[in-house]
Amino acid sequence: MSSINDLPHDGQTSAASKDVEAQLAQLREDIAGLARSVAALGNEKASEVRGKARRAATDTVDASLQMVEDAKQQALSWERDVEEQIRTKPLQSVAIAAGVGFLFALITRR
Repeated sequence: MSSINDLPHDGQTSAASKDVEAQLAQLREDIAGLARSVAALGNEKASEVRGKARRAATDTVDASLQMVEDAKQQALSWERDVEEQIRTKPLQSVAIAAGVGFLFALITRR
């Protein structure tokens, strides 16, 4: 078995030490480069996800606004239909209104 005293103490040890230090420095640079690449990839994916989320939110808002507009148009259509029914059959409309009022009174009295 060799000991430290058996190792040469000349320029070979110094050169080998410098070579190892250079390799370690290169390894550190490579690791730092990898870390930057991973960070850039993460930022790119995060940006992509944010864009998809924004598009989904915009689509949801647009769909909701369209549903509100459709409901509003349907309510207006029903209102016109009821007004037309009242104009064409006023006595029947009064009787229906009286019946609905009577049922409402019965329900709320209990």
